[in-house]
Amino acid sequence: MTRALKERVDSREAKREPPYRTTMELTPEQQKALAEKLGGIQNYNPVVLREMARKDRRFFAPLIMSILSAEFRGIDFFGRFVVDTEDEVPWHMTLGVARQTFDESRHTLLNMKLLEHLGSSVGEYPDIILGPQRDDIPPEELDPAILLARVNVALEGFALTTFEEIRALAEQTGEEMVAHCHDYNMADEVTHVALGDYWLEKLSQVQPWRKERARAAQQEFESNIAMVRQMARSYMAASTPSEATPSGNGN
Repeated sequence: MTRALKERVDSREAKREPPYRTTMELTPEQQKALAEKLGGIQNYNPVVLREMARKDRRFFAPLIMSILSAEFRGIDFFGRFVVDTEDEVPWHMTLGVARQTFDESRHTLLNMKLLEHLGSSVGEYPDIILGPQRDDIPPEELDPAILLARVNVALEGFALTTFEEIRALAEQTGEEMVAHCHDYNMADEVTHVALGDYWLEKLSQVQPWRKERARAAQQEFESNIAMVRQMARSYMAASTPSEATPSGNGN
């Protein structure tokens, strides 16, 4: 009898080289250096960085790193989803999520090359983590339909909007390579959101209770994301140019 996927793969947590590192894990010296680069550590937020990059292309690199952080986490999340839910979901859904894992890998490679194009590399800026990580989600919330609502529908929808905004910004500022890559990424995100919608409906047909719980999880996640966006916008609106952007000439 063929063993299940989760019995055949390494169960240890995913690792990356260089290792994952958030702003909270930086040393005081590293936090100071980041603050000097960005005009304040509070500026390390994708919404704020997008507005800063509009005025100075130097900030495209940390902006791309904020996106790349999510792509790395996407590989981890969807890869684990394929393995952990193999016995709980239809086989064609497993195939769809496996393809999505491959897409996240391609996005990661594209953004790593973009970082190099922008004169940076993975490790120069810390990782930005949006939403709870898989190990932080309560067991009762690990139902496949709820995970789909949180990630494929809500988070991937947020990614689609973010990619569209970055592509538009890159076109306006003459960053053709950034615009070109995010055009590809956007096409995948459209498919990912559709995949989440389709399978959420299918799973809910079998067990109707899933639909209401999934909708509540999606709304909670979207509210948290909206709050992050609003906080960043409020900060930008209250900041003077000298406060929002470090001194120095752009490239």
